[in-house]
Amino acid sequence: MHRRHLFKLGAATAGAVMLTACADPPDGDVDTDVVNDSTSWRMPDEGEPHLRTWMAFGASAEIWGKRLNRKVQQNLGAIARAIAQFEPVSMLVRPEETELARQLAGPGIELVPVALNDLWIRDSGPVYVHNESGRAAVDFNFNGWGGKQEHKSDAMVAAEVAKRAGVPTIHTELVLEGGAIEVDGRGTAIVTESCVLNDNRNRGRSKGEVEAELRRLLGLHKVIWLPGIAGMDITDGHTDFYARFAGPGSSSPGWTTTPTPLTMR
Repeated sequence: MHRRHLFKLGAATAGAVMLTACADPPDGDVDTDVVNDSTSWRMPDEGEPHLRTWMAFGASAEIWGKRLNRKVQQNLGAIARAIAQFEPVSMLVRPEETELARQLAGPGIELVPVALNDLWIRDSGPVYVHNESGRAAVDFNFNGWGGKQEHKSDAMVAAEVAKRAGVPTIHTELVLEGGAIEVDGRGTAIVTESCVLNDNRNRGRSKGEVEAELRRLLGLHKVIWLPGIAGMDITDGHTDFYARFAGPGSSSPGWTTTPTPLTMR
């Protein structure tokens, strides 16, 4: 589970532990019924303007170990404080850790009490989409990266965030993580077969079936499939191991001075 060691690098790992949101929390009750399947949506690039960032104060000693857990919690607080200088931040937190989160994140962060298993909200949280009529959130049925980790609480995060943000939920039978999808915001996406087509997520579904559903949900016109490699880390090879978009239609491949089977394929 190599990604956990990344937190030793500190706040530089912020991208995987936060979720940019197209909507603010509502002032009152909002209708969050399933949106019409015929509605056309677009998934924006992560760098496009947004209204707030969602985070999850979900580190635990059971998963991270006692020695590393405290450092991870401190890093989450530091990331939240840094982002809050520029935009609102909402942070999910276990009710019993609210005071600790407040101490580490400071007074400017909205704390939202919910049950959590872990902190990777980019994977467990909703994928925001929008069109001329409004915004919505896709719930991709987070299953702990193919059942590798306890996820009963994190499986509810997408629906909880969408509800609190006041946007309708788009449901699908696909199982994947938000971090498995790289988009340029103009209709092109990069995904890996090792993750998205893995039997531990979408058993029995063909590449064509999965791609058609991704096109419908995210407003895609082109899907680039990388082979990836399964089993080398908890994600089964998310796209950001290999490439990220630098702009519309322009991608930047991953590069390392110490090649491994995970980074070479």
